[in-house]
Amino acid sequence: MSSRDYARFGDQLEKITGRKCYITLATNSIKLHIDENKKYGKYLWIDPHWELRKDGEIIESDQTYPNNNHVEYDRMHERWCERFTPVYESNINKIEASERGALEIKLEDGYEIIVPEENPREEDTKYDHWYYRETKKV
Repeated sequence: MSSRDYARFGDQLEKITGRKCYITLATNSIKLHIDENKKYGKYLWIDPHWELRKDGEIIESDQTYPNNNHVEYDRMHERWCERFTPVYESNINKIEASERGALEIKLEDGYEIIVPEENPREEDTKYDHWYYRETKKV
């Protein structure tokens, strides 16, 4: 996350504190569906870099995602995804974001997603590392 993400989306975080979330994984990105696990609706999207921690210890991160060219990729991908099973359905107990870009999402049972401070991306994008959306099926 960068200060640009904080400026654009930081005020939205209060809306999802205390809410149920459902996690889906898109390679090494995380989507937190808010209230319901469906394609449309409220969600928080997180791109690398991030870490999933349990009681302060790293469980997985964007950096541990398997190489998709590896001969055992499918098996490795399934094993990587299994590590998220305890948080596929959880509650967002607390979210803290700093103006300098760090983001901490505290889930149930000592789990948390940490997005470190980073510089904005050089290419022209709408966000650097995360964004919040409320979409409706058209």
